[in-house]
Amino acid sequence: MWAKTDESPSIKSKMDDVAEAVAAVKRDLIEELPKMRRAGWTDVSDLTVSVNALTPVSEPLYAVA
Repeated sequence: MWAKTDESPSIKSKMDDVAEAVAAVKRDLIEELPKMRRAGWTDVSDLTVSVNALTPVSEPLYAVA
């Protein structure tokens, strides 16, 4: 999909929906958190990243007014 090959319109539409949902979370939740100052380095030596499988949804996760 990232290479833009054989991308169906329904998949593209769902990818756009996910991108909009992520933007809404950033805008409505993360930006409202208080800013906290920290000193020193951030240790990410034990950081792990996991990728979870997505399940298809039959309806959009948001409503457009």
